[in-house]
Amino acid sequence: MHRKNVFYSWLKFYLTFLLGVILTTGVFLSLDEGETAPPPPLPGPTVTKTVTPTPSAPPTTKAPTPSKPPATSEPPASKTPQPTPTALKKTAAARPAAPKATTRPPTKASRSTPRATTSSPRNYARSVLSAGQFSCLNALAIRESGWNVYATNPSSGAYGIPQALPGSKMASAGADWRTNGVTQVKWMISYVNSRYGSPCGAWSFWQSHHWY
Repeated sequence: MHRKNVFYSWLKFYLTFLLGVILTTGVFLSLDEGETAPPPPLPGPTVTKTVTPTPSAPPTTKAPTPSKPPATSEPPASKTPQPTPTALKKTAAARPAAPKATTRPPTKASRSTPRATTSSPRNYARSVLSAGQFSCLNALAIRESGWNVYATNPSSGAYGIPQALPGSKMASAGADWRTNGVTQVKWMISYVNSRYGSPCGAWSFWQSHHWY
């Protein structure tokens, strides 16, 4: 009895499995047929293409090329005769020889009297002094000598722009004190700084005493 039950259980299981396989196979077959057979396309309106003829280009005519004028033959250039070497020697001998340059002995420089230097003593004073101090020194030099390098006092013998007495005092500023106005101004500035403290101090004293 037990064996019959086992047999029927296995038979039932086998039939159920076989039925499932058959159903599954039928579903796949139906799906494949639906994918392979697409519906036919719907008929649409037919489109006709119209071709427009392109106009043909007019034929081009080439302009006639002007004919070249016939070349004129030029007469050959006449050759000038070249002088021979013997003729060149004869013409060179016929020419007179150029006179030789004579060298003159160097002339000795003539001695002249000493002259005053070209540099302006007024410009020198302006370059070494402030504007205020130069104004005082300028007024003092104008009253004493008028900026004359050779100004000489006939009574006292005072000399030069600063009217130094004696004039040889200015040798301490330079050996050319007689002719160099810059040397005289250098001595004048040194003198008023040492005696009056500044050119303006000397000018203030001069205004009271008319000498410095």
